[in-house]
Amino acid sequence: MTTYKQLFGKYVLNLATDPTSTDAEGQIWYNTTSGTFKTALGSYGVWSSGGALNTARNGLGGGGTQTATLAFGGSTGPAFTGATEKYNGTSWTSNPTGMNTTRYQMGSAGTQTAALSFGGYSGAYQAATESFNGSTWTNVTSMNTARASVSGAGTQTAALAIAGNPSSVTASTITESWNGSSWTTVNSLNTSKYASASAGSSNTAILNFGGSSVGGASPGIAATESWNGSTWTSVNSLNTSRYYLAGCGIQTSALAFGGQNPSSTSATEKWNGTTWTSNPTGLATARQQLAGAGIQTSALAFGGSSPVTTATESWTQSVTVPVAGSWSSGGNLNTARLGLASAGTQTAAVAFGSSPGGTSTETYNGTSWTSNPTGLNTGRGFLAGAGTQTAALAFGGNPVSSATEKWNGTAWTNNPTGLNTARQELAGCGLQTAALAVNGISSPGGTRSAASESFNGTSWTNTPSLNTANYGRTLFGTNTAAICAGGADAPLTATESYNGTSWTTLPATMNTGRTLYTQSSGTQTAGLIFGGYVAPGTTASTATESWNGTSWTTMNSLATGRYYGTGCGTQSASLMIGGSTGSATGATESWTGPSVTYNYKTLTTS
Repeated sequence: MTTYKQLFGKYVLNLATDPTSTDAEGQIWYNTTSGTFKTALGSYGVWSSGGALNTARNGLGGGGTQTATLAFGGSTGPAFTGATEKYNGTSWTSNPTGMNTTRYQMGSAGTQTAALSFGGYSGAYQAATESFNGSTWTNVTSMNTARASVSGAGTQTAALAIAGNPSSVTASTITESWNGSSWTTVNSLNTSKYASASAGSSNTAILNFGGSSVGGASPGIAATESWNGSTWTSVNSLNTSRYYLAGCGIQTSALAFGGQNPSSTSATEKWNGTTWTSNPTGLATARQQLAGAGIQTSALAFGGSSPVTTATESWTQSVTVPVAGSWSSGGNLNTARLGLASAGTQTAAVAFGSSPGGTSTETYNGTSWTSNPTGLNTGRGFLAGAGTQTAALAFGGNPVSSATEKWNGTAWTNNPTGLNTARQELAGCGLQTAALAVNGISSPGGTRSAASESFNGTSWTNTPSLNTANYGRTLFGTNTAAICAGGADAPLTATESYNGTSWTTLPATMNTGRTLYTQSSGTQTAGLIFGGYVAPGTTASTATESWNGTSWTTMNSLATGRYYGTGCGTQSASLMIGGSTGSATGATESWTGPSVTYNYKTLTTS
């Protein structure tokens, strides 16, 4: 009798906890805690949620890998867009500049830093071709035949434009080859189609699949063809006929997913160079007119409809599966309030003050808030905080104040000296013995301040001023290495960095400009900001952005949009506390940063 060890070179293991090694694929073990046999899957892929696009759209283009993806163009429903976004494996960041020609249903090829877009529709059928260098789009030589719903594959300098609609009712077999400077019409497809998908790493080795052969609400087709650089050959068809699908990979190892026939589908299939195999599970969000990037074992699906969506899903055949960061509900404050400040961590925090003139102090244990018998000595709101749950600092506030108090975990003590510049709606960070206070309003008349001060545990010392006099900003880091961002006055997206000596305005700006007050956490190279509002009187924001030391990336949103709240913790484990949704709230949300999980399966006899 052949044993498992003889077949696979592994023993069945007895383990109290599931393994976390990426080489666990195919290993069988008995989990002695749960009393079940388990294995780690890798042969079948799974889709998991990724960070949402900043712009919901369909008919968009894409390229790159699962962790370095480019999304561009598309339709938002009411309008065409040239919006361009970059994905880092976790979240999308909006590129400062978009495409020169707004359009959708274009062909695409290349990578995140070297992409090509061609054809499409923007009220007229397009032949326009644009090249992306990682920062900007440049118009290059147009295709010979203008068309929409064109499929593309290859690289920025060696691409293929395949089939498409030269008019609203015509499907074509037209194929054009791009050499980096011009398009050449080459041998046609065997099957007329539009809205097909393609995979391939050059213009000499391409696989084209799916599509539709007639206009309107037409049936999808399953036809698959292989290109060798000179001719198309019909090969085995898809198992699920469809059009407006997406694909990625290479000619001999491709992935097809999503589409329409006639309703949206989540179907996912793998190509091994000869035949298509249907995956047992498909996309979590069935959709059409989506885009794709990556390879067969590590892919990304993003955008699409109906309706237009920001949904991004990550495909993996690895044991590990990426999990996007998310907010969850925590225990409510005992006193709903706004204009408060906080200090500490996600599981050990202290919140204090409120507007108008509140002294209330509460501590958090990761589950619930406890009201402290004694509060601040000086009741105030729109103050700033720093430190830990048992060693916090409160400073400034409304009405315009210089008051500084120290918290020892039980009671507040007035510091003999206060801020050099009395102010409200300032921002703070750091420790009780090494804090930083910046910006704010320094007079009852609303004078904006650029002042920066450092606290050494005893007194405040003026440090070099910020470049922007503002208020309602956010600050995270230490008193010698900090990031200050946002604000109530333009520019709402400004970001400044402090090195202990001077402030530098950075080229990177927030994706969503807003007034944040103290809603932030983390370090100078790993921060998180959340909530706020774009302008007075507007809807409270749910936006969350992550800072990596260089740029801002949009993350999954808060459940409850609010402003005048406070935040503390780290980039991977934060708290959003209180604030206003139009009226004071005691809501607390807990942030868990991006992570990975493991694709385990419990073995049964069925």
